Amino acid sequence: MRTRGLAALAASAAVLAAVPGTSAAARDTRYSLAHGCYALHGAQSGRTPALAGRIRMQPTTLGRYLIYRPDRTFVAAQGDGSVAPDGDASPAADWRVSGDGPFTLAPMSDTGRRLTLAPDGSLRVAAPGAGEQRFTFAPAAGCAVYPEVGLSARGTPARGRYEFAAVRGLLEGHMHWMNFEFLGGEFQCGRPWHAYGVPHAMPDCSSVEGPQGSAAPVQNFLNYGSPEYPHDTTGWPKFTEWGAHNLTYNGVYWRWVQRAWLAGQRVMVNPINENRVLCELMPRKHNSCDEMDAVRLALRDMRELQRYADAQAGGPGRGFFQIVTTPNAARRVVNRGQMAVVLEIEISELFGCRGWETSTCDRKKIDRDLAAMHRMGVRSSLLLNKFDNPLTGVRFDSGPVGVLINAGNRQSAGTWWAAKTCTGPLHDNEILQPPGSPEVAALLAAVGLPSGGYPTYPPAPHCNRRGLTDLGHYLERRMIKRHWIINPDHMSQRAVADTLTLAESYRYSGVISPHGWMDPGNWPRIWKLGGLAFPDSDTADNFVRVWRRYRPRQTPYKLGWGEGADLGGLAAQPDARAGAIRYPFKSYDGRVTFDRQRSGQRTFDYNKEGVAHYGLYPDWYEDVRKLGGAKLKNDMMNGAEAYLEMWERARGVRVRKCTNPFRNVTAHGLGKIRLGMTWERLLSVAGQPQQRNRAWSWCVREAGNLHAADVAELTPAGRVELIGSTAVHREGGGTAIGTPVERVRDRTTRIAPGLFVRHRSGGIFVYAVRKGRVRAVAVATPSLARRRGALRAAMYRLLTAKASHAARRYVGNASEGSQRLQGKSLVDTSDPRLNAALAKLCGLN
Repeated sequence: MRTRGLAALAASAAVLAAVPGTSAAARDTRYSLAHGCYALHGAQSGRTPALAGRIRMQPTTLGRYLIYRPDRTFVAAQGDGSVAPDGDASPAADWRVSGDGPFTLAPMSDTGRRLTLAPDGSLRVAAPGAGEQRFTFAPAAGCAVYPEVGLSARGTPARGRYEFAAVRGLLEGHMHWMNFEFLGGEFQCGRPWHAYGVPHAMPDCSSVEGPQGSAAPVQNFLNYGSPEYPHDTTGWPKFTEWGAHNLTYNGVYWRWVQRAWLAGQRVMVNPINENRVLCELMPRKHNSCDEMDAVRLALRDMRELQRYADAQAGGPGRGFFQIVTTPNAARRVVNRGQMAVVLEIEISELFGCRGWETSTCDRKKIDRDLAAMHRMGVRSSLLLNKFDNPLTGVRFDSGPVGVLINAGNRQSAGTWWAAKTCTGPLHDNEILQPPGSPEVAALLAAVGLPSGGYPTYPPAPHCNRRGLTDLGHYLERRMIKRHWIINPDHMSQRAVADTLTLAESYRYSGVISPHGWMDPGNWPRIWKLGGLAFPDSDTADNFVRVWRRYRPRQTPYKLGWGEGADLGGLAAQPDARAGAIRYPFKSYDGRVTFDRQRSGQRTFDYNKEGVAHYGLYPDWYEDVRKLGGAKLKNDMMNGAEAYLEMWERARGVRVRKCTNPFRNVTAHGLGKIRLGMTWERLLSVAGQPQQRNRAWSWCVREAGNLHAADVAELTPAGRVELIGSTAVHREGGGTAIGTPVERVRDRTTRIAPGLFVRHRSGGIFVYAVRKGRVRAVAVATPSLARRRGALRAAMYRLLTAKASHAARRYVGNASEGSQRLQGKSLVDTSDPRLNAALAKLCGLN
């Protein structure tokens, strides 16, 4: 979560066609009714009630529907047992559909009764067994289309050919999808989804802010720089005030995120966020301010959103995204063409741990809560957000915003920040120092935070004296044991150094810095570990400059570049760049064409408005591509794979060194690699391959041949069907690589030019001959050996597989100091516009 918002705060068929797994197959299940146009028939009588002759089935979640009529009313159960049109969606109009046809329907307002076709042809709700209660749905025409945000995109995104193959796609490292529950749940306007669709998800914001925003001084100041700012609060269908710098109108509606998926986004890390101190200052709230309560609520919300997206796409697992808890599951999801979502925690009082000199938690509590969060699907976490806690010290916020955060630190941790002048090249953000000024006291009093005894600090550069505590060390060791990904963003520089030293001692790759909240001088250590580091999204030109300046020239592992939008975390989004892109444009994979995004009555133009909501990230990606060229595009498209490989290593999948060539191919395989293995087992025993498609390859120490490789060939279903090698000293079935063809012919069977087979010791050995000598030796399954064309193709893939044994040097490209770009610190993410407004308001300038 960036500070720019947080600190200022303290003062349709087309839909289905775009979703993987959907088709125009017969609609014969309770899920596949989604979005269909039907006439409702009694299963026994075949009669069609007048109320339901042309109905649109609009899913509210899996197996439940609004029955939408051409006059834009809903079929709804009434209190007297009758069924009649209703002008608004409600539990009485929300029908649970059961069975796989014929179906029964029950209203959510009274699930003890069922929809019944009475003898007179009318619809009623009655107890089970009364009248005709089973129905069929016959295709119809002329139904009304339920209101929805448009994708403004044409085409079907690319998907992987095999579930086990390397993936291509964009990485979103830090996006707050569930922050509509933030700060007590009455702070943001709108939410990512609603069971009854966009009119309910994006209502008029006067319900939160009052007429024209008259009851929202904090939100007004955050968005407009003034506590009073009359404005149009209309949500759907006008969206008048939605924009890159409107931080309290929800910008992550599910269809906007779906548009980013269409652009190639394949992995998203979704941090759950809350801040107890700021929440308690909010005059209106309906959620608990306890940060762990907020985490549990948001995790449940995330599962419900997945069910909703699945329902829109026609059934469980069919939505454009899926929550994942392992890298193997994520790989399957991405290769199906969907987006894998990883759940993360970003709060100041993790596991309820607060206080500095006295702690509210211990090791037993950490073990208990860590296990509970693991069961709920969390696999990544920061140790803090804005305040020191018993686990670690915090990275300071700079500017006037920092004065507020420092006062909040006193509320949460029990002390002010403890800073010293840094003696090393890496440091935290600089603390604004107007000690003792009446303006500071007035500012703190205005937001209800303590003002007495505001401390003075030594000269900059500033470093937090507080690093990783013994309890923090313990938590990180437990996270490593559970294969969680550690996110050191927002930690003090001392704590970051402690964390990286700990990770290095475990050779642990599972470290990620995804939104620029640490000194980038730490990034080379993260890359060397095999972790990931990249900045927040920023304007496209600044983002590209940062990439050019910090991108390592070479790494020991796959390099991927991502971005951290932080949208939903009170973070302003990238501004417009006039004439930056031309509409229409294509996605990075060339499969989807985008036009200006239309939501209701409003059409958004990136050239004029920047990233006004998350659905404009495809446009931002295009701007970045044009500025950064093919190299940056490739780094971005490697982001998802780099994340999955990092996660694999965190789960114990080894990076195998080049193996000794003096080992034979046997009837069962090569070393620990065995015929018939699943790809998951292969990954576990053989380690990460250097090539990962139909043929997986690993390097061999073979002098004079930089690309000698051991290879496992997989079936499309992911089982090993051929194991072989191109290393000179490999031997199989009594024949070694390099053997002249004359010595092969008399003991093998030639099945194709340059391809020979020998049955020996219970194995089927295969030899590829080029220029008179054996160039590859392999063992195959009987099933593969029977299909000569498939066997030839497999041996060709073996011969052409690449794996380099050359030692790759690590070359970083970040200097050993706090980096600055055009006079602005990369890692000080306080919004200068808000800082300036706050300074002016409080007389601090």
